Amino acid sequence: HLYVPDDHITCQKFDFPVVLSGHDHHKVDEVVCGTRLLKPGMDGLFATVLELSWSSEDQLRPNIRSTFVPVPQTFAPCPILQEQTNRAYDVLEPLRKTQLMDEFKIELYEPLSSENARGQVTTMGILICSLLKQALNSKNNTNKATDSPFLDAVILMGGNIRGGQSYPLGSFFSLEMLEAEIKSDEVVGIVPIPGKVLEEGIVCTYEGDPKPGWMQHDDGIVIDDSGTKVLQVASQPLDPNRIYQVATKISDLGNGQSPPFRAYFTEHPELLPAKGSYWNIPTELMGYFARRLFKKVWDVTGQMITTATETSTNDSNSRTTVTVTETKLHQHNDDTNSPLLSTPTTLKKVHSGLRLQLLDRDGDGQITVPELQLALQQILGLSVHPEELKLAEFIHSYADRTGDGMVRQEDLECYYDFEKEERNHHHHKTITTTTRVEPPRHGGNPNADSNNDNKEDDDYYHSVEYEEAVSF
Repeated sequence: HLYVPDDHITCQKFDFPVVLSGHDHHKVDEVVCGTRLLKPGMDGLFATVLELSWSSEDQLRPNIRSTFVPVPQTFAPCPILQEQTNRAYDVLEPLRKTQLMDEFKIELYEPLSSENARGQVTTMGILICSLLKQALNSKNNTNKATDSPFLDAVILMGGNIRGGQSYPLGSFFSLEMLEAEIKSDEVVGIVPIPGKVLEEGIVCTYEGDPKPGWMQHDDGIVIDDSGTKVLQVASQPLDPNRIYQVATKISDLGNGQSPPFRAYFTEHPELLPAKGSYWNIPTELMGYFARRLFKKVWDVTGQMITTATETSTNDSNSRTTVTVTETKLHQHNDDTNSPLLSTPTTLKKVHSGLRLQLLDRDGDGQITVPELQLALQQILGLSVHPEELKLAEFIHSYADRTGDGMVRQEDLECYYDFEKEERNHHHHKTITTTTRVEPPRHGGNPNADSNNDNKEDDDYYHSVEYEEAVSF
């Protein structure tokens, strides 16, 4: 179970007629110093069929005949083992049905695949690097005076993109995908790299046979068709003299897969981050998804509150006054003339309380993890599984602004202040986005439950009584 260079050493130092090896994801059939080296590749897709024979009793080394046989096309599966395998994979169903994103443009990366990540740049590799870059920038971009990004680029060697599979068109990014592609303990650090070194360190990994070091990168990096030149970093032309802030797996900088990186950081070890400064990839991505989804829940419940108030405009004068003010509030026009909503503090309490009424299903004054799980499904239309609460737990942790382990009105009020600050900061920014197609909701998800078992829950969210909502 060694990489090809290590197998070559075995062939050179030992007089074996044949070496059967693994670990590399591609097929290898070569002779090194008189030793036949055979590696059938990954995932049992091919089997090595080897025949050793001797023409006479006096022959010392055997005759060697070998071929790689495609396993699925050649050998029928054992029905008993197939049934056991299917049962074993059933445990992945909760992960498979847990949708992590709602409106990230995953279709821009289709066909989504991590096949041969050690021999090509894959769409899954680009997607994961791009998501990680957005995750770290959204969490750490504190220079609000310039809006300069915390991070310029993310690069990961292909050996870190582990799924080795193609995904059907229209698939959503699921918890199963994340856990299949990235190890749970995989971490990155952030290092400063000159543009010239960054280019050399990336393109040198695209030479020769497939290898773990084949560099994957975020979508802000553009490589020319020949794979020998980096054209852009951070969506701008490469500046050879600029120092870029790059997130990558620190141990990969010195493992020899990229000689320019090893040489540069051997010469400048002081540029490597301390181990306490590493970022866990799955944790950062889950936190990013949690922040995005809670923001979406906040926005959608705000729209629902406005809709609920608009339906009751003719019931009474007092109710009409509140309705007008609430509607204006969602247009970011604070009306301080209303007798009920006369101060910013009251505005905050009303809006936080209205959202609490929508999300607190049992009325105990707090929003629990299961209630957030229902909100993901019933409000955002995401695919969820009742046995998998990991995403909802991340969202609950993010929504717990006071850090006491519960999400109550004071937490929503804190988030109201946070949102208002973010809105004021971005009010005058010009944002360019690509026109998007609205993703399918709950009923349109290929992996979502098509049964209408939760109709009562749907009705709950669409029939909130305004009188009840403002009773506090």
